[in-house]
Amino acid sequence: MNQTVIIIFAVLAAINLKGDDKLIAQGKVLFQTKICFTCHQSDPAVPAPVGLALKATKFIGDFWGKEREVELDADPKTLPFEPSGKFAKVKLDEGYFLESVEKPMLKVVKGSIPGMAPLPTTVMERTALLAYVKSLSKPEKKK
Repeated sequence: MNQTVIIIFAVLAAINLKGDDKLIAQGKVLFQTKICFTCHQSDPAVPAPVGLALKATKFIGDFWGKEREVELDADPKTLPFEPSGKFAKVKLDEGYFLESVEKPMLKVVKGSIPGMAPLPTTVMERTALLAYVKSLSKPEKKK
């Protein structure tokens, strides 16, 4: 089975991961062991200084499913980073999340400094990370 088909199955499986406690727990362990927390703040009480410097995405509040503007095709070989000048709007969803873990320079949030390396993960690990990060999103309560 090729990589694209496996990823499609992982995405389809991930659509309803919000309540899978075991997978979320696995994702939390991976988030810590792969040191994602260094850049991506997930607890309002625990800052991520590297993430602040890079202006990395925070996984706090109501973020899942929200649209963001991204720079396309960032080139990590150019220092200082030279913007491509190509932008697009994307939604933080399963497809974008999985793509960003595998190819982080493909779509960099506008204003961020590209610095994330592709994570050496399996499809199941990416699915667990997805479940954990998705579980962190807390929709705002309507008044």
